[in-house]
Amino acid sequence: MFLGSTSFCDAGAEGVVRTAAEVTAGAEGDREKAVRLFRWVQDEIRYAILHDWTHSASETLELGRGTCSNKANLLCAMLRAQRIPAGFGILVVNGKKYFGPGWFPAFQEKCDDRSRHFFGAVHLDGRWLRCDPSDDGELSAGTAHFNPPSRRVRFSGTGHADMQFDPVHVLSSSWPLPDIDRFLERRTAKPEEDFELMDSAVRFARLHGAECAGPREFEDRFWAWRREGAAGGAPGGG
Repeated sequence: MFLGSTSFCDAGAEGVVRTAAEVTAGAEGDREKAVRLFRWVQDEIRYAILHDWTHSASETLELGRGTCSNKANLLCAMLRAQRIPAGFGILVVNGKKYFGPGWFPAFQEKCDDRSRHFFGAVHLDGRWLRCDPSDDGELSAGTAHFNPPSRRVRFSGTGHADMQFDPVHVLSSSWPLPDIDRFLERRTAKPEEDFELMDSAVRFARLHGAECAGPREFEDRFWAWRREGAAGGAPGGG
């Protein structure tokens, strides 16, 4: 159940198997393999807010970016490709608040009171460990100084590695689960432009977040950056 492939968690896909083998080459034991795979997915697959998240693990690997669900799904597939039992966790969260103080009021209006956040889980040394690879290093570096949930998540393979959400904003937690296919196959009816706008804030955070002293300056500079982009073309940067 926690080792096989599914429609979305395609652990046997050629690219997933090959990349997992490359990342873990020379590792001593499952713990070191799991830590390497976590760090690779965390930083090599950039966090993104996507309108269409219906991607398999191999598709996320090819895209090089993904939502929390896409990144957890790829991590699970790569762990399973190395014959390490892996699964998923789901948090039901206040979608307007759980991103933290860096999430603008204009963005909160576009989110639901109840939403889901997905993370990875791995079985090592007889116990299940939570490991959340959502935020990449550049995103954490750009926002962690004023947005606690963005602080760097570090996984050692010996304890849980959770994002630092305010417990008030977490309504329930379920884990470990064998798959999240039923969630990945669902499409949203919300406008694509809303997702593009929110994802552009993630891109801005990587480019300029470290220059901002706090949430207010971050918000003000983001809207200015958007206006400059509208005047001279879409805002650039990854």
